[in-house]
Amino acid sequence: MIAGKRVVVTGKIAGESRQTAEAKLRDAGAIVQAAVTGETDILVTGAKVGAVKIGKATACGVAIVPWEQAFAPAPGAAANGGARPVVPKAAARTVAPMLAKAGELPSGDRWLFEVKWDGYRGIATVKDGKVALQSRSGKSDLTEQFPEIVAELSVLPDCVIDGELVVLDDDGNSSFESMDAKAGASYVVFDVLEVAGHDVRGRPLDERRKLLEELLNASGDRICVSPAFDDGETLLAWAAAQKVEGIVAKRRTSTYSEGTRTEAWLKIKLRCEQEFAVVGWKPGEGAMAGAAGSLLLAVSDDAGGFAYVGRVGTGCAYDLWRSFTKLPQRGTPPPIDLGDAPAAELRDVVWVEPGLVVQVRFQRWTADGRLWHPSLVGVRTDKLATHCRKEVAA
Repeated sequence: MIAGKRVVVTGKIAGESRQTAEAKLRDAGAIVQAAVTGETDILVTGAKVGAVKIGKATACGVAIVPWEQAFAPAPGAAANGGARPVVPKAAARTVAPMLAKAGELPSGDRWLFEVKWDGYRGIATVKDGKVALQSRSGKSDLTEQFPEIVAELSVLPDCVIDGELVVLDDDGNSSFESMDAKAGASYVVFDVLEVAGHDVRGRPLDERRKLLEELLNASGDRICVSPAFDDGETLLAWAAAQKVEGIVAKRRTSTYSEGTRTEAWLKIKLRCEQEFAVVGWKPGEGAMAGAAGSLLLAVSDDAGGFAYVGRVGTGCAYDLWRSFTKLPQRGTPPPIDLGDAPAAELRDVVWVEPGLVVQVRFQRWTADGRLWHPSLVGVRTDKLATHCRKEVAA
């Protein structure tokens, strides 16, 4: 009933904190809002409901639903909820995905070009109708988060495929922010590693794409092959007009190299955005006192440590910035090169174990390797802190 809907919670939820109730709604696919607006779909109510939100919801024509009914299946839905079919889980094929290097746009017919999708990297294993869907790091099981996609994968022949889990807008573009809802997600597949038990990683990319198109020919509406183009300049101009992150250039003869960041795949970015490890946080002030007002960010280095790149303000929902304060703390900084960071910037820092990864958008890198005007996009649960490398085009 609530999947994909914009939802506001009001009143006292029996046995639940507001944050827990909102987290449950998000897990069920709802888009949780702080206040009722003209775009709100449902006001979920508990006990001792205030009159203000009820009045606003009534004025805006928002549906008012008791908490106990919020998770009820829609009329006519199957007993299991219809939208969440149960598919047996396969043994996941452990894969360290092939990665792209930041670079400049190449030219020539040796290359094909794709849109750089902005979501969760996912490796799918299909075996005898069973499915496993793993994150890029291999640490997160995405199978239960995307049941509709898993159901469509289950009808495919045995295979291991690589792609991006995205939520597309009306123009067919993706953004990481929209992944919070997960409802309506698609799986855009751009490579295949195994077909019917045969390892195809050593075949040229052009051949693998043909195999992939044949494999997904009969797949459902939520799974598709990532479109490929011959003209990189035209695709890059389109990407700039659509304000998407960028494009990826792939050498047609390239083999699939697991866990390698190679120049056979190049990402050409139109905006600066990447993942960073959180190594500490500074307490906020005023209304944010006691919570994380800003996060200290770092990238991993070749020596197994980290290099400090600056701070980003949280400026986000209460339940999110409260979660930063629960990270495992340290009495001293982790192994990190702080460079010439000003003492005031490091004052009152609560240092933490660098396990959490966040995605950050920024204008550019400064000459001394800092982020210029960064803003927090969201938390990445599908990537490891040690994989956060500085991405700059050569």
